[in-house]
Amino acid sequence: MKAYKFILIIVLISVLACEQDTDNDIEKPDYEFVPTDVLVKIKGSFTINKVFDFINSLDLDVENIHSQVYTSNLPSDSLQYVLNYLNKKPYTNDGNTWFVNGYLHYQTKVITIFPRFFDIKNKPYQLDWLDSMKILKLKEQTEGETAGCIIFFHVPEGKEMEWNGKRNLKNMIL
Repeated sequence: MKAYKFILIIVLISVLACEQDTDNDIEKPDYEFVPTDVLVKIKGSFTINKVFDFINSLDLDVENIHSQVYTSNLPSDSLQYVLNYLNKKPYTNDGNTWFVNGYLHYQTKVITIFPRFFDIKNKPYQLDWLDSMKILKLKEQTEGETAGCIIFFHVPEGKEMEWNGKRNLKNMIL
């Protein structure tokens, strides 16, 4: 019975010690969206080659491409190797906050990674990514709810709403 009272006292002290968050305590995100920012969701059936072709056809600044999912056919003990290899690339991280992350599926032991590409309109970076996919035996997820990617780019001010009407552009955009 003493153990229950002790636990109850600890819980009560913990609850009383907690202060309510105020607006001043909430951390602001590192990046705030501005009117010229546009996010475009690309269908999963469009491979990274087609995504690169798409962004190369635009005369727009691409902030990043994210939310793609890749699996590797390398042995399950290679997860850290894959992450280290990719995080050394200048285009897969911002050097501060965003790095390639991933996990080893607990049942299938398949390596799954989630890269984010920076400065990816740089064609040598695009070619390096395609080579890295071969070296690391990466396969894009092209089906399911998590398939596809999101392109974050900048358009001229006042042109943001035009992208809302481009949902069927090359049948790529969701």
